[in-house]
Amino acid sequence: MTDLHFPPGFLWGASTASHQVEGGNRHNDWWDAEQNGRVPYCSGSACKHYELFRQDFDLARSWGHNAHRFSVEWSRVQPEWNRWDSAALDHYLDVVVALRERGLEPVVTLHHFTNPAWFTRAGGWQRKDSAELFNGYVDRVVRTFGDRVRFWLTVNEPTVYVKQGYVTGEWPPFRSGKWREAWAAMRNLARAHRMSYHTIHEANPRGLVSFAHNAPAVEPCRPWSRTDRLAAAARDWVLNRLFFRLTGLQTLDFIGINYYTRTVVRSEGGLSTRILGAVCRSHRHSSQGPVSQVGWESYPHGFGEVLHRFGRLGLPVLVTENGFATDDEQLRLEFIKRHLEILAGAVQSGVDLIGYLYWTLMDNFEWNEGPNARFGLAAVDFETQTRTARPCVDYLSQVFGKTRSEARNRSEGTAAA
Repeated sequence: MTDLHFPPGFLWGASTASHQVEGGNRHNDWWDAEQNGRVPYCSGSACKHYELFRQDFDLARSWGHNAHRFSVEWSRVQPEWNRWDSAALDHYLDVVVALRERGLEPVVTLHHFTNPAWFTRAGGWQRKDSAELFNGYVDRVVRTFGDRVRFWLTVNEPTVYVKQGYVTGEWPPFRSGKWREAWAAMRNLARAHRMSYHTIHEANPRGLVSFAHNAPAVEPCRPWSRTDRLAAAARDWVLNRLFFRLTGLQTLDFIGINYYTRTVVRSEGGLSTRILGAVCRSHRHSSQGPVSQVGWESYPHGFGEVLHRFGRLGLPVLVTENGFATDDEQLRLEFIKRHLEILAGAVQSGVDLIGYLYWTLMDNFEWNEGPNARFGLAAVDFETQTRTARPCVDYLSQVFGKTRSEARNRSEGTAAA
């Protein structure tokens, strides 16, 4: 194992999202879309994590994890406009307690792509009061959890949500090419984050708040082309700067980063693709690294660029997602090894990194890919709901164990002095 060093108290673990693992989320807009045939797959029982969460957390603990990111499903907590489900709140409190009992630091996401069906039908993130409606839900959750949760993520990948829902139209609310609506949704999500930041801090002063930002490395297809460089800069501004401008750094206590791949862009075609670029299909770029089951190139170099870039904002950085979907376990292991080497290098060069959470704990319902994108540390048989650890778990457990051992040695050395 390459000699990797991480600071004491470093958070190691994995991430999940409610609709992707719980099963039976009948009150949200994705479930509606599944039943109406507007998305390719139905989540159904997913991983039955709503019932099996303790078993899954036992696995995480046995693998040396000390943190776990999960999301609360808004549509369970508020299944109808004027109805709150206290049993759902009690369930998520049980989840937090179960994590704490196993020595796992809870990292809570409040919005991970899905919305209550009533919210979407009433206009969703186009509504002028959408942030207030979301904040009412946030307030209930935060007051239920009290001071048991330190790390909070208000929204997961807002730029991805807006792109998929209002630009490409592949996800609810299926609004294709609606740039004005996309801009309204982006602003309302940013306002929801700002409101939630203050709501969380009022109820839990020791809480640390961020959002999970999808942070691709953005590069021009033809570096010698001025128009490609301008398109890459414009797309980078939209993908990696805009939401931070809308929220302001003053409403962030740390930076949550999801990193998977790079985006290579080429200026061509119509106005929007000249300004923001189109995805470059050049063989020279697409063949540079292994490609995952969802078509994402493994590009560890971009991970280092992203970590240093966001580290310069002056806030601690938590890697909230990083993973590779494949059936080739050697490719998955190489992806993890290379990215952890980059992670350790960033720590050594001074980036204030506080943790790494792999995507995902177990194979799940991967949105439009359904069960076909295998990201998990555990392989899941969806018929029997059995979990089987993949070979990469042994490597990760060694890294996690080494970090804990070094921290213990430092502590004992300090005590002896």
